[in-house]
Amino acid sequence: MIKEIIEKIADKVDLTIDEATSIATMIMTGELSNVQISGLLIGLKVKGETPEEIAGFARAMREKSIKIDHDYENVIDVCGTGGDSSGTFNISTAASFVVAGAGVKIAKHGNRSISSKSGSSDVLSELGVNINLSRESATEALNKFGITFLFAPLYHPAMKFAAPVRTELGVKTIFNLLGPLTNPANTKKQLIGTYSRKTADLMSKAASYLGMEKICFVNTDDKFDEISLTGDSEILEYNSSGILNNYRLNHLDFGYEKIKLKNIMGNSPKHNSDIINSVLRDKIRNDAYYVVAANASLALCTAGVSNELKECVALAEESIDSGRAYEKLIALINFSGANA
Repeated sequence: MIKEIIEKIADKVDLTIDEATSIATMIMTGELSNVQISGLLIGLKVKGETPEEIAGFARAMREKSIKIDHDYENVIDVCGTGGDSSGTFNISTAASFVVAGAGVKIAKHGNRSISSKSGSSDVLSELGVNINLSRESATEALNKFGITFLFAPLYHPAMKFAAPVRTELGVKTIFNLLGPLTNPANTKKQLIGTYSRKTADLMSKAASYLGMEKICFVNTDDKFDEISLTGDSEILEYNSSGILNNYRLNHLDFGYEKIKLKNIMGNSPKHNSDIINSVLRDKIRNDAYYVVAANASLALCTAGVSNELKECVALAEESIDSGRAYEKLIALINFSGANA
């Protein structure tokens, strides 16, 4: 089968969703060599991945994952594909605590850095969170505090077969698009940052095969995988009715001034953790504060807290200013430390 699939991709023929699921399953069960995996990934990249191929890979990855069981209907994830090379600090990670502080449960799915100096797990470790929570402890954190962190390598052990190839290739592949679509808590609502407008379009169409309720895909200036408040952000909003809404937001929609990119640039995990503390702990109203509040407010809209963006902005700011967002961080630090 593998020979036929590689030849098909080389001829620039798209895979069906079932073919994509089958070949991804073969990768995740160790049936393919590194050379074969490399050929598949580069072949798909050169051909151009389709929504069906992305959905097929995501289905296989979900099937092989360790899952978090819960009874909550409104758990959300705030994450990004990465790969935008923007160099900003961990905005979605900070925004997750703001969303949790506003009363929406967060199952934050993340990994170590791939394209930046600090991934979500890197900065959380620096902040004092034990990222290696077991399934039972992660579930308990979600139940007790309304926020948990799901370290991707622990919940997607089958990815170990592709990991060496991805590292050696060092380029974006279809796997960069799968993390946000394969949350172990089976989140039905998400705010997902994407590194390009084209990627947002592909992922939004793939979502129609994956039983999602509502996802807002965010891209700013066809460059940043977040609302950066440095320019116009394009939002592709998918919902279970199959309707795709496309709209743009800028700093004025949030009631903020346009900010300077240099003021939200990240660096090492220590540097980024200091920025997050300046927002959540110190409540300093600087550009980092505003960009975190903006992303959190759109996440609150996505979760259905309110359809009015300005109302969600107020809720995000209140979560920070009241100290509730920081309380969520401290609770997760203390709990995860006790369960190390």
